[in-house]
Amino acid sequence: MGHSHSEPHVTPLSIYYGVFGTLIVLTFITVGVSYLGLPSTLSVIVAMAVASVKAFFVANWFMHLNHDSKFNVYLFLASLWFIGIFFIFTTFDLASRDSIMKHSGTFEARKANVEKIIAPKDQWPVASETASH
Repeated sequence: MGHSHSEPHVTPLSIYYGVFGTLIVLTFITVGVSYLGLPSTLSVIVAMAVASVKAFFVANWFMHLNHDSKFNVYLFLASLWFIGIFFIFTTFDLASRDSIMKHSGTFEARKANVEKIIAPKDQWPVASETASH
């Protein structure tokens, strides 16, 4: 059963320091994973997993969801569910980019094709020439 808002809840300062230290360690883990050279899909999955753990700590302790009504906890979990769906579609997009790039060429090749179609900037007409037409 959730606590009512009239009941005070006092969390020891040591808990807040512990949560803060955990968030700092998880931040270092996120940065460290970026230097491992993992494939982009796996890197995003690991980063999102660490971010989810960090969100749990922030919501549970700093937003006081552990002392709040179950309805607010369910609303928070529902928002995480929808964010998770968004991240799944993003991960699918990242995972399919390599196969799309193989079929359409690298970015540099596509940039060269665009430069063939579009005239270089020094060949653009001057404003006074276009105004006279």
